[in-house]
Amino acid sequence: MKIVLTTLNAKYTHHSLALRYLQAYCETEFPDIVVREFNINQQLPLIFSELVAEEPDILGFSCYIWNIEQTLDLIRDLKKVLPHLIIVLGGPEVSYEYEELFTANSGIDYIVAGEGEKPLLELLRLLTANPKPSQAELKLVPGLIYRTEQGLAANPQVVMDLAEVPAVYKKNTDGLENKIVYYETSRGCPYRCEYCLSSRTGNVRYFPLERCKEEITILANLGIQQVRFVDRTFNCDPERFMELVKHMISLDTDTRFQLEISGDLLTEEMIQLLESAPPNRLQFEIGVQSTNQPTLREVGRYTNLDKLSQRVTELRERTNVRFLLDLIAGLPGETYQRFAESFDYVYNLHPTKIQLGFLKLLKGSRLRERASEFGYEFTEKSPYEVLKNDHISYQELADLKIIEGLVESLVNSGRFKASLDYLIAREGLTPFCLFEKLARSWKALNYHLVSHSIYSFYLILWEFIGNSDPILLNYLRYDFRFNESKRDTPNWLGGVSDKSLERQLIGSELLFDYLPHLADQRLSPRELSRNLYVEEFEYQIYPWSATPEHERQILLFYYGDPYRTKVYVLPVDAFE
Repeated sequence: MKIVLTTLNAKYTHHSLALRYLQAYCETEFPDIVVREFNINQQLPLIFSELVAEEPDILGFSCYIWNIEQTLDLIRDLKKVLPHLIIVLGGPEVSYEYEELFTANSGIDYIVAGEGEKPLLELLRLLTANPKPSQAELKLVPGLIYRTEQGLAANPQVVMDLAEVPAVYKKNTDGLENKIVYYETSRGCPYRCEYCLSSRTGNVRYFPLERCKEEITILANLGIQQVRFVDRTFNCDPERFMELVKHMISLDTDTRFQLEISGDLLTEEMIQLLESAPPNRLQFEIGVQSTNQPTLREVGRYTNLDKLSQRVTELRERTNVRFLLDLIAGLPGETYQRFAESFDYVYNLHPTKIQLGFLKLLKGSRLRERASEFGYEFTEKSPYEVLKNDHISYQELADLKIIEGLVESLVNSGRFKASLDYLIAREGLTPFCLFEKLARSWKALNYHLVSHSIYSFYLILWEFIGNSDPILLNYLRYDFRFNESKRDTPNWLGGVSDKSLERQLIGSELLFDYLPHLADQRLSPRELSRNLYVEEFEYQIYPWSATPEHERQILLFYYGDPYRTKVYVLPVDAFE
């Protein structure tokens, strides 16, 4: 029998770790398993035809909130073309509330709930021996959900011994080029957050440490752009965290490793280790979610916010580690006004990015079971996003959606830091109030209905709240020059086509006082010019100040560093 495992990933750049585990676990007995990965942006007729062309006897789908609707659309028609096909579903989206799935989708034959390696192998043994096994045989497959004459039967789920799960990247690294590669060193979570399915997966279990280090090395040697760990709290075991992170830091690679950690579990010893990390090697995702303690207690989270603030500040000031801070809008007991305080707390920690998410009442989560307690209304279909509750209205959440888009463009792009800092200081507003003000203008002009290039935001910021402020104009020009390399400065920003300052600098020895490493490279003036730009400003805007002096300043922007633009203040009298 031909066995095909498939899924629809959220993006082209993603790949499925789950399918690789299943294939690796089963391949000793079923070496010819075919894995086909698609993404949700592809046309369903194309995916359908590709699956039919495989002529599978058994077809397994890995199901998540981002692909369940399209997966069900495929299933409804597949048996019309392949009537003898056996369809098996697995994944978090089908492991709970499965009764309705079976009722509404006659094409589903089996569901594997929970961890799937051992259940799938045992199911394949049965089906390849007899496509219609007895109920007595099916009852022996852990985690299996199937039809009986009395209705549905659901067998107890299995908790895998992770030492028995084969390494997925030791033998098979095909198809990883240009992908974000997912990897895990543990399963389970030490926390019991009521909105998260990880709270239902049991205590933390670990893959063998040396095997993890070996696979991390393999991925790093492949030159993967980013390895994203799916461990729920990477630093819950301090010694293991130190050992694995020390290994990542030691590698000779340009690969970036992204870890999800708990900020208040960072220690001084960890920070000291992280001080040795080269730029762009590590990126941490840190869940704050809310700073409202009653809300955190309601969802089972316990965070020391003072300690988190201290450790994150040290992370920013002492290390090269990039870090993302997460917020969730729509949590129980948090009003729009109280969410604004959570936003300001996160913003003022100056993370690399702010991830403003919206609560989703996932199937199987305890919070979904308590939805009526908080007056939740949420979308009928995945991703089950909250529409309102007793403490926040639909319109308030819709307004936060606009703010989220602005945060993504203005903050997470990293392009407007100096200008935003100045606007917050000038307006005397909290960060949230500034974005709220921007969002009102954005919506009034219907800008939320169309897409905008990232370059257009320089002009948008000026038009929205520039108020002909010459200091803001200088900061916008600084941000533009810092982030857009040699791109010509727009006329409205005060850009000039005269390159005389740059020619003067290159023609003198002054350049090598600031960039001595260029002196021995014997580069031509044209070659030197490729990585630098000299810009004149009317205000002393660097280093940043809320009230810069109205005095001429000349800055050198150097783009030759692969990780960050470098800025140098040049002596004005050298250009008289």
